[in-house]
Amino acid sequence: MKTDKKSAYEPNRLHAAFEPLLGKLYDGVTAPHGFQDFIEGLVDSFRLKAVTLIILHAETHEVKGLWLCGITQDWVARYALEYAQEDMLANHIVASPVAHFYASNLDIANPEHISRSRFYREWLEPQGVAYAAGAIVLREGPWCTQIILQRSPTQSEFTRMEMDTLDLLMPHMQRALQMRERFAELQLGQDFLAGGLDLLMMPTMFFNEHSRAAHLNKRAKAMLAKNDFLKLQDGHLVASDVAGSRKLNLEIANAIQASRGAAVPLNEVVLLPRPAKLPLMLMVAPVRLGAEQAHGAALVFVFDPDHAPSLTTDRVRKLFGLTDAEASLAVALCGGRTLDDIARERHVSLNTLKTQLKSVFAKTGTNRQTELVSLLLASPAYFLAERTGLDLPPTSAG
Repeated sequence: MKTDKKSAYEPNRLHAAFEPLLGKLYDGVTAPHGFQDFIEGLVDSFRLKAVTLIILHAETHEVKGLWLCGITQDWVARYALEYAQEDMLANHIVASPVAHFYASNLDIANPEHISRSRFYREWLEPQGVAYAAGAIVLREGPWCTQIILQRSPTQSEFTRMEMDTLDLLMPHMQRALQMRERFAELQLGQDFLAGGLDLLMMPTMFFNEHSRAAHLNKRAKAMLAKNDFLKLQDGHLVASDVAGSRKLNLEIANAIQASRGAAVPLNEVVLLPRPAKLPLMLMVAPVRLGAEQAHGAALVFVFDPDHAPSLTTDRVRKLFGLTDAEASLAVALCGGRTLDDIARERHVSLNTLKTQLKSVFAKTGTNRQTELVSLLLASPAYFLAERTGLDLPPTSAG
């Protein structure tokens, strides 16, 4: 596409902007908003429409957004769920050497085919995007940290000299991203949250801003070790169902964005289908560790309807001050037993159980069995794991 606009590449101007860009880049290692100032600086210095710094799976095309400028979260979501696999530039970048910038108008064979694609008609053109350039900054297995630059039809095509200039930034981007992730690991390692997750009976996973598992509680480690539909791949959570995996990773990325204060819509619950079983239910929530928290984070809670947590008599007894018999009765009622069932199983009279139940009502402040069951299922007795049975062999989160 031809344009009569002046070339965006001005050597003197870009040379003057280079050091400020490096400053913003390294400031992002510890800044609460990460590399947002850096990508906004790229937009200004290179006269761009938009910049996205994302994590992409080279095979399944799952996408997780890290930092965005000039593009809305809604368009990123549509890209992740519908169009990523059709992005000719992204496919070229994934198949090319890392740490080098490539442009759609310079490096794609038959670039005229781009404008004929569904990806162009339904995703690029509606946003007013005509040219793109990008690079893989870091690669860990199939997961690629990728930066994409975009220009509108009224802006100039990318030049080879611009690609060479951007390549000079590459080692600094690699170093800064690695430093920030390491800084996050050190910071999170000092936080009490990770240890607190082991108290939960429900499998729970803690993800850092790179969508990598920073901590798994023991229930989560045991669950991942025993199934083939959900696993960690280079620290990233993936599902065997590709569509479900895309939704899951997008929701994790959205929660991380929300944890940094972004106004991102959250679906919160992701259902992963399983053959001959009820879907696995995952709840994704942003984690705000305080006003000075420099890194986004998210929690993922996993509920398996086939292996729901159960109440323990000992914990119910301690929590509500019940006798052993009263606690045993309360737990049995939560398990769906009737008073008649319990009387037969324990060889006691129905009147004895009714007397015990009356005492349970008085101690728990309830009046009916439904109220009692609701109270117990919302109590720490249901959600907190027992110490016994949790000494599992250690496994790595990534």
